[in-house]
Amino acid sequence: MRKLLFITLLVLPVFVFGEVDTDGDASEAAEFHFVIPEIVGIEISTDPVEWDFSTMAGFPPDPFSLPEYYEPTTPAARPHQTIDYLVWGFGNSSSWQVTVAGDADPAPACGILLGDIEYAEDDGAGNLTSGWMAFTTTDAAIQTGSANTGGWATMYQDYQVNITGDETYTTDSYCTITYTIQTL
Repeated sequence: MRKLLFITLLVLPVFVFGEVDTDGDASEAAEFHFVIPEIVGIEISTDPVEWDFSTMAGFPPDPFSLPEYYEPTTPAARPHQTIDYLVWGFGNSSSWQVTVAGDADPAPACGILLGDIEYAEDDGAGNLTSGWMAFTTTDAAIQTGSANTGGWATMYQDYQVNITGDETYTTDSYCTITYTIQTL
């Protein structure tokens, strides 16, 4: 048994250190493998967007000025929503899009319909860079591309709601708006 152990110790360095050369140099090649996943990601702030009409100056609107548009009370500053998105690992030929859709009219019913809630793109400093679009239950493309985003990219949205005079009392009417990123 002692003889076998001695032989093992002599052979082991050859496997660990590769080639042995008596001139004082040795080399061994190592192969590197890379696995880069294809990733899409989207992140929005988790705070709800709220219209609290009981705190708004100018509400209710003058019936002769209807319809009237109101911005959210929370967050109060424009832009109202920051949306971060990522496309990575798909190369320069994969198309992608960010879409937005609402789930349904606000519930319980309060007279505000999903189509009364509108969004517009913002430059991040409160300036609109697109026209107002009404939310629908159908996905609407709000950002598209055909290459990696080179890290997280950001877009901003502002919101407003169209008050028509048909609204009724409610304490907590809400709807859900979903942002989705996908490759095509």
